[in-house]
Amino acid sequence: RIGHDGEAGELPAAVAAPLAVILTELLQNAAEHAFPGAPGRGAVPAGEEPLRVHVSLRRNDGELVVQVRDNGRGLPPGFLIEETTSLGLSIVRDLVRTQLGGRIEMHTDGGTVVNVIVPTLLEAGDGEAEPAYPS
Repeated sequence: RIGHDGEAGELPAAVAAPLAVILTELLQNAAEHAFPGAPGRGAVPAGEEPLRVHVSLRRNDGELVVQVRDNGRGLPPGFLIEETTSLGLSIVRDLVRTQLGGRIEMHTDGGTVVNVIVPTLLEAGDGEAEPAYPS
């Protein structure tokens, strides 16, 4: 099951396009890596928790926080996003940092948790900050 809560509000294309790529890759990773052997699994056995991926969107102190959480097997021991060899996660990391000026955090907590934090202010042409989308 994939669920979500919250909303990002209106986003300019300069934020929405990379964010869509980021979310697509994170959801794809959850489907491929969090639940090995799941596609042919069929019905969830009694007493076993259903497979879940949840996306949360929150605005917090001038930032948009997007969290993707699954209840799968978690990250490999010693995993660091800075040292990933995964092309998809490398692209995600670079989009978050360079194009959106944000940061990405990944850890295991009952599955994998990914937090993407991006500022909600963009620099205007005259050097003044203006909202990336209405409050």
